Amino acid sequence: MKTDPFSIKKYSKYHPKRLSFTIQARLLEKEAQWNFEKYELSEKLLPALPAVPDLNYSDTAVTPIQAQYLLAALAATEHLTDTVVAEVGSCRGVTTQLLAQSTQRQVIAVDPYIGYGGFEEDLLCFKANTADLTNVIHERTVSGAAAMAWQHPPISMIFIDALHDYVNTAFDIAVWYPLLVKGAILACHDTDQQCFAGTRKAVFEFGQSTQVFAHLSNLTLFTI
Repeated sequence: MKTDPFSIKKYSKYHPKRLSFTIQARLLEKEAQWNFEKYELSEKLLPALPAVPDLNYSDTAVTPIQAQYLLAALAATEHLTDTVVAEVGSCRGVTTQLLAQSTQRQVIAVDPYIGYGGFEEDLLCFKANTADLTNVIHERTVSGAAAMAWQHPPISMIFIDALHDYVNTAFDIAVWYPLLVKGAILACHDTDQQCFAGTRKAVFEFGQSTQVFAHLSNLTLFTI
């Protein structure tokens, strides 16, 4: 299992273990930047998509066409009964709302709102956007802790949109993968931007042994 980047924060800034991890993480990001083109996955578009969802796109980095692909993935997993949908990194709850209002399954939203991908203002927006959705459960903790203490049914779709660097994306994929049922879809956001080269590297590596469900600009989805 890959090291949980948040577990390293229990050490002081200059502790050898934290220093070593930080140096390694920065080197991996540099390598991902240098080899950005190498880590490109081929485009794979779907022939038919759901209607463009009516969302407040000003409060999310997810674009209308990316939202359509998330809904397509959600629909493709509806037959997987006794499962839930998971979202790692919810921010203002726009995609949480998108997923929850489009399925009867429970949507487990994982976001600690501690300054890493979300603050108190974002939490208030999340609560407002999901207030009327009875199938949303918020796990206010970090990714690794939520996965390790998982007490919900298996996952049939997961959307990973948390910290966008190599060590965090690779860890998120690794820690959540065992909780997915066969036929599940794993989606990762911000997979094609130079500023998030580490995320692209992590997703590319995962894709070498996993079937791509779809890949459009900045969104990659895999069938498990």
